[in-house]
Amino acid sequence: MDLLWYVVMIAQWDHRRVEKLMVVAWALWSNRNECRNGGAQKSSQSLVHDALEYLGAYQACIHVTDLKKPAGAAVWTPPSPDCYKINVDGAVFKEQKMAGVGIIIRDDAGQLIGAYSKKIEAPLGAIEVEAKAVEMGLQFAKDMSIQDFTLESDSLSLVNALRDSSPPPLSVAALVYSSMSVAHSFRSVNFAHIGRKGNRPAHLLARHALGITDFSVWVEEIPCFLEQALNQDVLANSID
Repeated sequence: MDLLWYVVMIAQWDHRRVEKLMVVAWALWSNRNECRNGGAQKSSQSLVHDALEYLGAYQACIHVTDLKKPAGAAVWTPPSPDCYKINVDGAVFKEQKMAGVGIIIRDDAGQLIGAYSKKIEAPLGAIEVEAKAVEMGLQFAKDMSIQDFTLESDSLSLVNALRDSSPPPLSVAALVYSSMSVAHSFRSVNFAHIGRKGNRPAHLLARHALGITDFSVWVEEIPCFLEQALNQDVLANSID
């Protein structure tokens, strides 16, 4: 308790460091009890690793609950003038043990600048493919020579991690930190959350990946299967 008082009141640690301290202390206490009852004593490295992995799994569960909250915009909105909006999404094809990524770039008039659909031949989970979509979205922005944009995803836990407002899920921590580093190479990047209904064009591109060999790119050209969804986005904004 003295240590907890010191780190919170005197050293004024942020909540993430305090969480780590508490879970490591719990792991030490738990392993001490195991040893008293004939269990094996863990090494310090093993204790810390297992404790932080447990914390990461717990935080991932909390973020999954957060996804159910209507935190993101229900409809797509255009970016401010002289900026672009990049929407990304991922799709998991469990039976085929594959995944798909969809990326779409639009300007402040809602016009399509570029679209990208990519098949990933690996059995990724939902959060993993969403993280890959962000990574590929940033790369697509570089390829299109775009410097000022908002990148939207319908994964709230991922967006919070990219904003550095919460720790990333453990399984995608490396990808998240890499994407945050890449984002600094642009002039201006914002990460935003959008509801799934507002992210439909990117989702259609992700689903489209199942039927292609590797990847497809469209530049200032609207794929036929996207036309209706794009028109609905523009119409929704004109009504508002």
